[in-house]
Amino acid sequence: MTQTATVHLRKSLLHSLFFVLLTAGVFLPARLWSQEPAHEHIGFPVDWSSRHILYANAGSVEQRVAASRDPRFYFNWLQRTAPVIESRGRFFGRGPGEIPVPVSKRGKHLRVDWAMSLGPTSGMPIGETPAKYSFNLNTYSCANDFVVYTIGATPSATQANIVAFNNLYTGTASSSCPNGPQTPPTTDYTQPTFLWSYEAGTAGSALSPTLSLDGTEVAFIESSTPASFDVLTWVAGQGTNATHPEAPGTGGSSLVRLSYTTSTATGCNSSAANDNSSPYVDYGSNSAYIGANNGILYRISGVFHGTPAVQYCVTVKANALLTSPVYDEVTNQVFVSDGFSVYSFTPGATGFTAGGSIPVSSATTGDPIVLSPIVDTTDGFVYVFSKSGSGTNSGNAVVSQINLALTSQVQGAIGPTPTPYILDGDFDNAYYTTGPKSGAGTLYACGTQTGANTKPGLYGFSFSSPNGIMNAAPVLSNNKNINTASNPAGSCSPLLDFFDGTTDRLFVGTGNYGATTGANLVTEWNTNTRITSSTATPNATATGYWGGTSAFSVDNINPAPQATSIYFGTLQPPPSGTAPCGTGNYCAVKLTQNGLQ
Repeated sequence: MTQTATVHLRKSLLHSLFFVLLTAGVFLPARLWSQEPAHEHIGFPVDWSSRHILYANAGSVEQRVAASRDPRFYFNWLQRTAPVIESRGRFFGRGPGEIPVPVSKRGKHLRVDWAMSLGPTSGMPIGETPAKYSFNLNTYSCANDFVVYTIGATPSATQANIVAFNNLYTGTASSSCPNGPQTPPTTDYTQPTFLWSYEAGTAGSALSPTLSLDGTEVAFIESSTPASFDVLTWVAGQGTNATHPEAPGTGGSSLVRLSYTTSTATGCNSSAANDNSSPYVDYGSNSAYIGANNGILYRISGVFHGTPAVQYCVTVKANALLTSPVYDEVTNQVFVSDGFSVYSFTPGATGFTAGGSIPVSSATTGDPIVLSPIVDTTDGFVYVFSKSGSGTNSGNAVVSQINLALTSQVQGAIGPTPTPYILDGDFDNAYYTTGPKSGAGTLYACGTQTGANTKPGLYGFSFSSPNGIMNAAPVLSNNKNINTASNPAGSCSPLLDFFDGTTDRLFVGTGNYGATTGANLVTEWNTNTRITSSTATPNATATGYWGGTSAFSVDNINPAPQATSIYFGTLQPPPSGTAPCGTGNYCAVKLTQNGLQ
């Protein structure tokens, strides 16, 4: 993206945000909104990074001005506030192919809208998130809304490694996007359409995709050695399904591949694979931050609508598997973990400047921190989830709350250290609206059960006023009802909390990764009131998601049939003769949220 386009984007978003805020009775300084709008369309992308940089309702005017440089600031605010403002009227115009949103009641149960095969070789990787693009926040578009899945399979003429679906809002006779026959031919009119399907490059992707703001390009990592940073420009209709993909490069599609770990730019010195670090895109500078298995942090320029190139690097910790980095616009810091500690770096014109660091786990092997830090820039905290802590928590899985300077932390235990991993939790709506410094809000996490480190349990943590420090003792612990009454061995997906304007809901996926013997389900919990009982039960349960689920991506305020959804992938092919997407296949799945209106 050019600098001019970036400026236009910011102006356009500010105009839209100001109009909504003004109608809602909220004031923004004139210097933020008195600009000319952009002429290009900007949609609403949601990807893995959407849950890793938090812009809560607290914070000073100065913080909000600084945060306004990041489009995620607006997306975060609109995603959580627009359902409330929706009741006061619609303020966003419609684009081509968009349909006005009828208000309708939801059913009382999660249901499978659709499950599509990603092929027999691999699926959406564990802990990773599909990327969802909504053409307009206030309407749904059958043609223009889509969801992207990366696939961990080696690409070939019979196996894609990246696919996208549109015509999403379908699944029953009351579908908002009734669909025609699929290719290969079928009489099923309740499935989405493969928007495109590509064999892109030479390796599968074990990481999450990231979308450009206009949705026309996708950045992702090929898990090759050395790793490749790819930018795909897609064309609708190329590739018919996951086992009949096309190679990009014809009809307007293209694939730019950057062997970024072989760069000789400043600070770069070691070729490597990348198994654990998805790209974080700073839209304002059109740059990406990414790690690799060599322990080096990279900054790449010219990501979207440009020519990607490595600008410079820094060694975080030699030969460490870095997590995905997170860039905070407010403090101009990149936060990243080497699997054991959290580090910060300040990007400059020609290189990184090292900031703070703090150890989280006293373990020496096993990379206990798998996913990237969650940065709450408004309240001044960084959170990580680790399968082992330090000190008295060295034998426990933990949630760690760290100050932005990385000089102090509080660890809350979430059960004995598991064999596989611990993935991210999520915050309820009260955390965003009134904040931890008011003593409100809950952080939910999935740990292990007391005396059973092979089985998952649900935990919750509260916060102290007025400093917002997390209380180390959980207010909810050892809730086994995320795992069915039979309580088999397994673990959780990353958690997802979503507020629809009326009801706050928490989504949890559980299963036994690499096997079909786990609970294999998704549960939905009402979090309007903090859950504190270890015997509390979910509102709804959906079963048959073999091996458990990837991370979830979410729709937001479209209450038409099937138009408010969660998207995820299954982690294991089903046993012979079972659902949801055919024997031997990994699935891309869409469920309707419960009661969203």
